[in-house]
Order: sequence, then structure tokens, then C-alpha cells
Amino acid sequence: MYVSQFSNNEKPINFHASRGWGTPFLVAPVVMITDSIEILRVYMTAVSALALFGAFRIWLSVRRGYAAPVAAAVFGGCWVTVFYGNEIMPNLYTALGSVALVGLVLRVVTADGRAGRIPLVMITLVAAVLPMFRLSDALVVSASLAGATAVLLFSRRRRPAFAALVALGLGSVIGFGQWVVEAVLKYGGVVQRLDAATRSFGAPQWLVEHNVRALDGPTLCVTAESCGPVPAGVLVWLAGTVLFASVGLPAGWRRGHRVTVIVPAVVGTCIAGAYLYYPGLVAPRYLLAAYGLWAIVVAEGFLAVLAALRRRLRAGYAVACACLVMGGYLFLQTDYLVANVTPVKPARAGMKLLAEKFRDIGYRHPCVVYGWNTPQIAHYLDCEAMGTGSGLPLPASSEVVLKKAKMGYTVIAVYRGDADKTAPDLASWPEYWLTSGGWNARINNGKAGPHPVDCRQNPSGC
Repeated sequence: MYVSQFSNNEKPINFHASRGWGTPFLVAPVVMITDSIEILRVYMTAVSALALFGAFRIWLSVRRGYAAPVAAAVFGGCWVTVFYGNEIMPNLYTALGSVALVGLVLRVVTADGRAGRIPLVMITLVAAVLPMFRLSDALVVSASLAGATAVLLFSRRRRPAFAALVALGLGSVIGFGQWVVEAVLKYGGVVQRLDAATRSFGAPQWLVEHNVRALDGPTLCVTAESCGPVPAGVLVWLAGTVLFASVGLPAGWRRGHRVTVIVPAVVGTCIAGAYLYYPGLVAPRYLLAAYGLWAIVVAEGFLAVLAALRRRLRAGYAVACACLVMGGYLFLQTDYLVANVTPVKPARAGMKLLAEKFRDIGYRHPCVVYGWNTPQIAHYLDCEAMGTGSGLPLPASSEVVLKKAKMGYTVIAVYRGDADKTAPDLASWPEYWLTSGGWNARINNGKAGPHPVDCRQNPSGC
């Protein structure tokens, strides 16, 4: 969906009111030139790696020593971070933007002298860009960071804190302002856009158990049962995180790094709380911003434990402990990464196979793919896409789909099993059995007549 907005090779997929333009702009330089998925993934890998380096590099001026590199290693080694490192999704960039924004504000606030204009300009820039990726996350991060910074107005850091607040406020006005302008011009107003963006949401509910179960995957789950059980490795991961964080907070306080450990902990907790009490689905990527900020505190605790071991025992024991902990962590994360990547490969290959089936059946342009996994299938067929919830029955009322059919579009409804029974308007369309995996399709070839034609293979027939 994000790729299609600036692609030269496919029609833009309907842009939901909740979406932001940051991700389409990020991939635009590649997708405007080529539709190669391989080139796009290499590009995104490079972009995410540079963003990871840049976000935590800022913290070296806030917290000298090994805390920032260790935090980058902890966050960069998390399976969710690696999984989405070359995916076209906004969550990782929201996380890295949050890490950078908090670091920039603390850089200004903790500066011995005047911080200079460059950090303030960077605060404004990052605060303006962040809402373009995921507005709700940016709102929580900016508001909680502003609140934490406002507390410093009552300390000896009041002047740099005020400057940081002004820069943060200016960037937020620009970032959220573009969303408001788009809401007025495209959706008829802010209220209308909010209503369209949240229309499919249910009532907010506590999702703590869901998120704990989803720590090792899958990438998306609706119920606690669909997230799977909580394996022992997840409990060790949680216990280690809590242990090092509980050590890191007081250790940072004693060393004089009070602000630099408390602020990321507070902002990270706020963004996590927004998703622990949330209407809708659970996905591990939602908590990436919290992971990135908590990694700062965890790194502080990790280094404090190693320092204590080095003082009381030999340095070799501290090195051995560091290798054991980080090695175990990376081994655990690699196991989860493989477990989540393994089912994705055949699923993506399956979408390409489905596209080949439709080429064999034949279809006419213009065309639209409706139903399950539509963006992927439509990409291969050069069609428009209208998605529904994968795994859910097709909607009973499909007025937009029928309108497309009347306009002469080839409408390809894709689903599994008998999910079309709830869409009686499609019952008169020819049904095709596609694969042994239970995939089916109903195709109304618009004005093409009873014999579908692939216009790319037979232009004269169009």
C-alpha cells in the first residue's frame, strides 16, 4: 500500500485516513524508478541501518561511554527490529525517530554551556517528520517528552529546557499541522478524518497478556490464543529486561545521569501504555518505540552490573558475563527471527503463485483485486487493490466493488474456503479454484464478455 503511492508501475492503493505520508516518501526514490522488490529491500536495509546508527549516535553527546553503543546493540539485535529492517512499515522509523528526538532534547537540556542552534533545528526537524510516519505514536512521544522537559523549567536548566520546548513545539505544529490541513482538504475536517481513521476500531481494552504472548511472534494476532503460548525464553527475556532496567535507573541516578535515564524510561513507558490499553489488534512492532527508549535504561543497568563484577572479581569475569548475556540474548532473538521469517517466505511465494494463476485464467485491464492479501497480488498483476481483513468473511455489502464492475473493471475477488458466502452480490460471478491451499476467486470480467482476456498477452483482443 505504501509502495504503490509513488510507484510508476501500479495504481495507488486506497490510502486509509489513519496513514501517514512518511513511509511513501521514504521509498519514493526507489519505487519511482523500479518495481524490483530485491532492490527495494536492499535500499530499506541501508536506510534502516543508517537511521539506527544516527539515532543512537546522538546519545554519545548525552551519555559518554558505552551506554549508547550497548543500547544500539540491544535494540538492533531484537528480532522485531531486524524483521522490519527492510519492510515498508512505519513503526521502526517511529521508534528510531523517538530515540533521536529524546536524545536531541536531552542534549540541549544537559549541555554545560549554550547548546547552539544546530540541535534546536534538529529537534524541530525530527518533531515535524515524526507525525508523518505514525501520528498517534508521535502524539504520545511528543506530549510525554514535552511534559518531562517542562518539569525541568523548575530547575537550574530552565533556559535550555525552555529553548528545547520551543523547538519541540514548533516542530509539532508543523508535523501535526500538515495532518490537519490534509484532513480539511481531503476528508472534510479533523472530526471526519478521526472518525474515518478509527471506524474499524473496537473499544479499548487491556492487552497486557496479548503483548506478552506476542513477544516471540507472530507478527499480528487478534486474540490471546492466536498469539500462542509464552515460552520460557520470553520469560527469561522479560526478567532480564526488568532486572537490568531496575539496576539502571538507580545506577544512573547515583552517577549523575538522572535526566538521561528517567526521561527515556518515562517516554518509553507512555508509548507502551498507549498500546497496552488499546482497541484492536496486537503486533510486536507496535512496541518498537518503547523498546528503543527502554534500551537506554537497560544498557545503563547492564554496564552497572559489569562494573560491579569488575570491582569485586577479576576483569575476565566481567568480560565472560558480558559475552554470556549478549550471546544468549542474540541467540534467543535469532531463534525468534527465524521462527517468524520461515512462514513468511512460502506465504510470499504463494502470492506470486496466485498471480500466475490469474494470468492463466485471463483478465482485462483496468482491473481491481478485492479481498485477502490484495496489495501483494495486485502488485504482480498491475491492478488496483481493495483489501479486506485477511481471515475474515468478505463484507456482505460491497457497493464500491460492484461500482467498479459496472465501470468495466475486471474485479478479482480473492479469499479462502467459503468466505464469500457472506457476500451474496458475488454469488453470480464465476468461481475458480486456485491452489490446494484452499484459495478461491470469483471474477467478473466487466465488459469483457464470458471469455476473460489478458490484455498484455493479447492487445488486439482489448
